[in-house]
Amino acid sequence: MDFSAEKNATFDEKGRVVLPVDYKNEMGGRIPNGQLAVEIDPFEKCLNIYPLEAWESRLASFKAKLNRNNPRQSRLLDMIYRNFKIINVPESCRMNMPNSFLEKVKISKEVVFVGVGDRIRLWDVKEYEAYLGTGGDYGELFAEFFGSTEE
Repeated sequence: MDFSAEKNATFDEKGRVVLPVDYKNEMGGRIPNGQLAVEIDPFEKCLNIYPLEAWESRLASFKAKLNRNNPRQSRLLDMIYRNFKIINVPESCRMNMPNSFLEKVKISKEVVFVGVGDRIRLWDVKEYEAYLGTGGDYGELFAEFFGSTEE
């Protein structure tokens, strides 16, 4: 899976939001096993949403790099586990996100889903706009990391 693009959405009065159909289609038209992993992003004020296969790969990578017998690494592993949750997603794709996660990243009603490779990021609209304002110019960053068209 290689998610991309931005999709606006709104949380309903019961605290649910619908996963955009484009992302569901990217997963073959259904959510594998009817579950997704939701992670509080460690760097930004957003949630990361992963299909289980991608999340399990990410989690395995963390566990392979950390030694539970090292106190600092064990603490980091504890934090990782506190900051993700597997959620059930019905056929309607109307999802309930953990309220504590929404509060931590300041997500309220108006949101933006952003596909980024193997994950979908969920942002509050205002937080996303602020984030975009701090990222730099796309052309400049592209040239910095991939070179310019001039030789």
